Amino acid sequence: MAEETTKKGRPRSEKSRKAILNATNKLLLQTSVQELSIEAIAKKAKVGKTTIYRWWPNKTAVVMDALASQPGMQTPLPTASSHTEAVLMQMDKLIRLVDSNNGKTIAQLFSEAQASEAALKIFKDNLLEPLMDAILYSIEEGQKLGEFRPDISPSLAIDILCGPIFFRLMAHPEDLSDTFRKEYPGEAIKIISKN
Repeated sequence: MAEETTKKGRPRSEKSRKAILNATNKLLLQTSVQELSIEAIAKKAKVGKTTIYRWWPNKTAVVMDALASQPGMQTPLPTASSHTEAVLMQMDKLIRLVDSNNGKTIAQLFSEAQASEAALKIFKDNLLEPLMDAILYSIEEGQKLGEFRPDISPSLAIDILCGPIFFRLMAHPEDLSDTFRKEYPGEAIKIISKN
């Protein structure tokens, strides 16, 4: 009998977790990260606040997980024919991400992360580093094969490639256009390419 209760409890817990993530994504369409509250998420998901705190330490962590749970966020890119092509595809994916409905949420998370060390760690660990790790790997491998300049550090190369994307997100989101997405990666990659 106890075994049967345990089996029934697990699906309900996962169902609650999914309800929380869905509620968070729906609320983010109507409100900012700053205005969003654990209370509002709990009410929308029809769960208690303690259920939310069972899985996440704070609101930023819930929002990060909600973003990651969206369809398409974890979709792998096609296999590239070179590391240069891989970096171009990764930059295209990044620009599409920040130019989507999620761009506003990501910009707000950037702001939240400046005010809290815990929020910054969650932001870096769950969003920033996974995005940058793929680009970093392609740059390092491309340097080994002579595609990219050996005299530039991979971390500086990432700053050169991605810095303007995040600058536009924070300062001029309206300039994250199709034209920018088509033109910028090719121009930026010339700076780190070994001619």
